Amino acid sequence: MTGWTEEGILRSWRVLTRQEGGEDWQFVHLADIGPVSIEVGCRFPGGREALIVSFPRTMSAGPGGLPDGRGFDVVLLREEAMFRDRMAISLVRRLEGSLDIFTVMAADVLRCLEATDTRNPRDLADAFIGRVADWQTFMSRKRRPLSSERQLGLMGELWLLDRLMQTRLGAAAVDCWQGPLHAAQDFLIGAGAVEVKSSLAGRTFLARINSLEQLDADRTPLFLAALRFDVADDGTDLVGMVAHLRERMAEAGLSRVFEALLLLSGYDDDHAEHYRRKLSLLDARAFLVDAHFPCLRRQAVPQQVRKVVYTLDVDALEQPALPLDDALSELGIDP
Repeated sequence: MTGWTEEGILRSWRVLTRQEGGEDWQFVHLADIGPVSIEVGCRFPGGREALIVSFPRTMSAGPGGLPDGRGFDVVLLREEAMFRDRMAISLVRRLEGSLDIFTVMAADVLRCLEATDTRNPRDLADAFIGRVADWQTFMSRKRRPLSSERQLGLMGELWLLDRLMQTRLGAAAVDCWQGPLHAAQDFLIGAGAVEVKSSLAGRTFLARINSLEQLDADRTPLFLAALRFDVADDGTDLVGMVAHLRERMAEAGLSRVFEALLLLSGYDDDHAEHYRRKLSLLDARAFLVDAHFPCLRRQAVPQQVRKVVYTLDVDALEQPALPLDDALSELGIDP
């Protein structure tokens, strides 16, 4: 695995933006993923950052229907000499597009390509176009305040992120927070994962499971973290939790990544007035999702069923719950 990082991609772009000359493009090769070549580039004038993914020309016309990006353009590079024998697709940040979001998107697209099981050019092209289309869909959304339910879910994820930063992971825990990037689980930690569900005191703990893959994954160990909050005057609201983590990320030089992940989670400072409900954590438990855990599994669901959303009654689980710190230890990060 290459281990793509947002900061590494940014460093390459910074070098290229200082090299403006008479050419329309500047490129630097990053890596190869099977038959796919990865370059970062800058398009002039303006030094607009770009990610270029090129495939063998033997793929003929290439994938059908390039997504219409929002905040970035998706274009075929037909005239550049270095790509004349290849099909090169470029993602180019628009001048009004957020560099933070574009950088996180570039790293996520590369991780998606690298994680694809096959090295068949057509399959890699389909995975690439599909991931870019997912980002286009996200950037097309109208930004509205988070619902009460989504605020509670985000509070739970941020609470666990803060807890992970107190382990040996330190600020690098932000790299484990993959839920905003469409990962099946909220946190990917080594070979394992944690899916976070949150509820309010006084209610039955009903967890919405958004896909079959959320609790039926190859990652191991896989834990369901169940966090129960209470509304309390001496608690912390979502704005305060974000401010706390912003301070920690600024100290670690990871503000850019964190801010992009917040945006991807739907958090916007313009909506802060809606996020003043103060919450206090009452209980944090973890359940090992093993072969005996009650959840839907792909092998038991007809192949014709393509998407599943269901509700899990956490209070009715018969599996013994673990203290969260014990689950973190099993994931290899001693609290």
